[in-house]
Amino acid sequence: MDFISGIIHADTQRHADRIDLTVSKVHRITGAGSLDFGGSEFKPATSEKLNPEKQKPEDDYGWWKLGQGPYKITFNESLDLPEGVFGIIVPHVHAREAGLIANSIIFSSDDTEKSLFMNVTVSEAGCNIKENARIATIYLLES
Repeated sequence: MDFISGIIHADTQRHADRIDLTVSKVHRITGAGSLDFGGSEFKPATSEKLNPEKQKPEDDYGWWKLGQGPYKITFNESLDLPEGVFGIIVPHVHAREAGLIANSIIFSSDDTEKSLFMNVTVSEAGCNIKENARIATIYLLES
Protein backbone atom coordinates (compact mmCIF):
# COMPACT_ATOMS: atom_id res chain seq x y z
CA MET A 1 0.00 0.00 0.00
CA ASP A 2 2.79 2.36 -0.95
CA PHE A 3 0.30 4.25 -3.12
CA ILE A 4 -1.05 6.33 -0.22
CA SER A 5 0.77 9.12 1.62
CA GLY A 6 -0.30 11.36 4.48
CA ILE A 7 -1.49 8.57 6.77
CA ILE A 8 -1.99 9.92 10.31
CA HIS A 9 -1.67 6.67 12.32
CA ALA A 10 -0.91 3.55 10.29
CA ASP A 11 -1.74 1.07 13.10
CA THR A 12 -5.30 2.43 13.26
CA GLN A 13 -5.89 3.21 9.58
CA ARG A 14 -4.36 0.21 7.81
CA HIS A 15 -6.34 -3.02 7.65
CA ALA A 16 -5.75 -6.23 5.72
CA ASP A 17 -8.01 -5.19 2.83
CA ARG A 18 -8.46 -1.42 3.18
CA ILE A 19 -7.15 1.90 4.52
CA ASP A 20 -9.22 4.44 6.42
CA LEU A 21 -9.05 8.04 5.18
CA THR A 22 -9.16 11.01 7.55
CA VAL A 23 -10.57 14.54 7.47
CA SER A 24 -8.17 17.38 6.69
CA LYS A 25 -10.54 20.21 5.67
CA VAL A 26 -14.26 20.84 5.51
CA HIS A 27 -15.89 23.27 3.08
CA ARG A 28 -19.57 24.21 3.00
CA ILE A 29 -20.82 24.20 -0.59
CA THR A 30 -22.31 27.66 -1.11
CA GLY A 31 -22.93 28.12 -4.83
CA ALA A 32 -23.93 26.18 -7.89
CA GLY A 33 -21.42 24.67 -10.28
CA SER A 34 -22.01 24.23 -14.01
CA LEU A 35 -21.69 21.18 -16.24
CA ASP A 36 -21.80 20.94 -20.00
CA PHE A 37 -21.05 18.22 -22.53
CA GLY A 38 -17.65 19.42 -23.77
CA GLY A 39 -16.33 20.82 -20.52
CA SER A 40 -15.60 24.31 -21.81
CA GLU A 41 -18.34 25.75 -19.60
CA PHE A 42 -17.57 23.60 -16.56
CA LYS A 43 -17.44 25.51 -13.30
CA PRO A 44 -16.92 23.86 -9.89
CA ALA A 45 -19.34 24.68 -7.11
CA THR A 46 -18.19 27.49 -4.86
CA SER A 47 -17.46 26.72 -1.25
CA GLU A 48 -16.47 28.29 2.02
CA LYS A 49 -13.73 26.75 4.18
CA LEU A 50 -14.86 26.06 7.73
CA ASN A 51 -12.48 26.14 10.68
CA PRO A 52 -12.71 23.53 13.43
CA GLU A 53 -13.28 24.82 16.94
CA LYS A 54 -11.63 23.42 20.06
CA GLN A 55 -13.98 22.60 22.90
CA LYS A 56 -11.30 23.57 25.45
CA PRO A 57 -8.21 25.71 24.81
CA GLU A 58 -5.92 22.84 25.85
CA ASP A 59 -7.44 20.42 23.31
CA ASP A 60 -5.12 19.27 20.53
CA TYR A 61 -7.91 19.02 17.96
CA GLY A 62 -11.10 20.87 17.20
CA TRP A 63 -14.52 19.94 15.87
CA TRP A 64 -16.58 20.94 12.89
CA LYS A 65 -20.21 21.21 14.03
CA LEU A 66 -22.06 20.82 10.76
CA GLY A 67 -25.65 21.77 10.19
CA GLN A 68 -27.89 20.40 7.49
CA GLY A 69 -26.59 20.77 3.96
CA PRO A 70 -23.88 19.85 1.45
CA TYR A 71 -20.16 19.79 2.30
CA LYS A 72 -16.86 18.96 0.62
CA ILE A 73 -14.51 16.88 2.79
CA THR A 74 -10.81 16.89 1.86
CA PHE A 75 -8.67 14.00 3.10
CA ASN A 76 -5.25 14.16 4.76
CA GLU A 77 -4.15 11.27 2.57
CA SER A 78 -3.24 11.45 -1.10
CA LEU A 79 -2.98 8.79 -3.80
CA ASP A 80 -0.34 8.07 -6.39
CA LEU A 81 -1.80 5.05 -8.14
CA PRO A 82 0.17 3.17 -10.78
CA GLU A 83 -1.45 1.97 -14.02
CA GLY A 84 -3.83 -0.88 -13.42
CA VAL A 85 -4.62 -0.04 -9.78
CA PHE A 86 -7.98 1.41 -8.84
CA GLY A 87 -9.13 2.86 -5.56
CA ILE A 88 -12.73 2.58 -4.43
CA ILE A 89 -13.57 5.09 -1.71
CA VAL A 90 -16.67 4.47 0.39
CA PRO A 91 -17.99 6.30 3.45
CA HIS A 92 -16.53 4.85 6.66
CA VAL A 93 -19.02 2.79 8.66
CA HIS A 94 -18.86 5.36 11.48
CA ALA A 95 -19.67 8.18 9.02
CA ARG A 96 -22.74 6.28 7.82
CA GLU A 97 -23.82 5.55 11.39
CA ALA A 98 -23.31 9.25 12.29
CA GLY A 99 -25.85 10.14 9.60
CA LEU A 100 -23.59 11.38 6.80
CA ILE A 101 -24.78 10.66 3.29
CA ALA A 102 -22.07 10.18 0.64
CA ASN A 103 -21.54 8.28 -2.57
CA SER A 104 -18.73 5.88 -3.34
CA ILE A 105 -15.95 7.15 -5.62
CA ILE A 106 -13.65 5.24 -7.97
CA PHE A 107 -10.14 6.59 -8.61
CA SER A 108 -7.58 5.48 -11.18
CA SER A 109 -4.06 6.62 -12.04
CA ASP A 110 -5.62 9.28 -14.30
CA ASP A 111 -7.39 10.90 -11.33
CA THR A 112 -4.54 11.23 -8.83
CA GLU A 113 -3.54 14.75 -9.86
CA LYS A 114 -6.80 16.08 -8.46
CA SER A 115 -7.26 16.65 -4.73
CA LEU A 116 -8.71 13.68 -2.91
CA PHE A 117 -12.11 14.60 -1.51
CA MET A 118 -15.72 13.49 -1.24
CA ASN A 119 -18.95 15.39 -1.06
CA VAL A 120 -21.27 14.61 1.82
CA THR A 121 -24.74 15.68 2.82
CA VAL A 122 -25.57 16.26 6.47
CA SER A 123 -29.13 15.53 7.61
CA GLU A 124 -31.36 17.91 9.54
CA ALA A 125 -30.00 16.50 12.79
CA GLY A 126 -26.46 17.70 11.98
CA CYS A 127 -23.14 15.98 12.54
CA ASN A 128 -20.03 16.79 14.58
CA ILE A 129 -16.70 15.78 13.05
CA LYS A 130 -13.38 15.94 14.90
CA GLU A 131 -10.16 16.89 13.10
CA ASN A 132 -8.47 13.82 11.59
CA ALA A 133 -11.57 11.65 12.13
CA ARG A 134 -11.73 8.53 9.97
CA ILE A 135 -14.51 9.39 7.52
CA ALA A 136 -13.95 7.16 4.49
CA THR A 137 -12.34 3.87 3.53
CA ILE A 138 -10.39 3.05 0.39
CA TYR A 139 -10.10 -0.41 -1.13
CA LEU A 140 -7.32 -0.87 -3.71
CA LEU A 141 -7.89 -3.26 -6.61
CA GLU A 142 -5.55 -4.34 -9.37
CA SER A 143 -6.96 -4.93 -12.83
